[in-house]
Amino acid sequence: MRTDLLTEADDKRRAIIVALDPAAPGSVGLELLGDIAIERDRRLLGLFIEDTELLAHAQNRLATEVVLTGVARPLDFAKLEGQLNAQSLAIRRIFEREAARLGLPHAFRTLRGQLVSELAVAAADADMLVIELARLAAGAQSVWASKLEQLCLANLPNVLYAREGWKMGSTVLAVIDEPADVETSGRAAASLARAGNISLTLLLGEQSQTHEAAIEAGLRRHSRETVVKVERSRAASVSAGALAYLAQAANARVLVAPARVTRGDASLVRELLRLTRCSVMIASSAPSD
Repeated sequence: MRTDLLTEADDKRRAIIVALDPAAPGSVGLELLGDIAIERDRRLLGLFIEDTELLAHAQNRLATEVVLTGVARPLDFAKLEGQLNAQSLAIRRIFEREAARLGLPHAFRTLRGQLVSELAVAAADADMLVIELARLAAGAQSVWASKLEQLCLANLPNVLYAREGWKMGSTVLAVIDEPADVETSGRAAASLARAGNISLTLLLGEQSQTHEAAIEAGLRRHSRETVVKVERSRAASVSAGALAYLAQAANARVLVAPARVTRGDASLVRELLRLTRCSVMIASSAPSD
């Protein structure tokens, strides 16, 4: 496995982009990405975006901050910009140290702009986007936590919301609500199951159940060494509560749902993350080989 740095000239379709933030700078996330990157021969691109909305707010003459004494004072733009630069440098050091330790080809890039817009541009044509929420349950608010609905509506590749429970689950649960979902959530889930050397569980909706044999056979061709299980959903529609219950019952490491579902209900991802401990992937396309 090569460990040289990824350059901008490299094809982004061969890259897994890791959206980094100060609350979860990547030390946990890279551990779980190692198997995926190696199995699929992908490189990692660590991405830190400095939020221009925060900087613009600091430039507003009315913007204030409350210090420990309880006194409000004007925000110091230069100080805030210096803090962002320091954060970027610290996150870069952690990311590059961990990627090198795991022997993964990698690069790091700092951008400045509106968070979701810059992320969508940077992730265009990438193989996968990873947003680490590993510390969210512990109370460290991720910068992406308040952007979940915007992320669901943005034009993004497969998005993995990574949690610390990643290594604890024993299967990848794929939502196949319609037969066409086999090319998005089905194949993405099969790829994750291969990388983790764990089973793949297909959750078939009513429309998919009539095509069960063809769906199962198709995914077995992509994952010949993977144990494939089938569960049949009795629910008329996809709901966060039902999916969370099934994910817990199956001991899922990651729950994979098609992006068309979350675009119709942008709050679904937030509810899934609230109700489950596993990682969640929103699959918008079949993984490239």
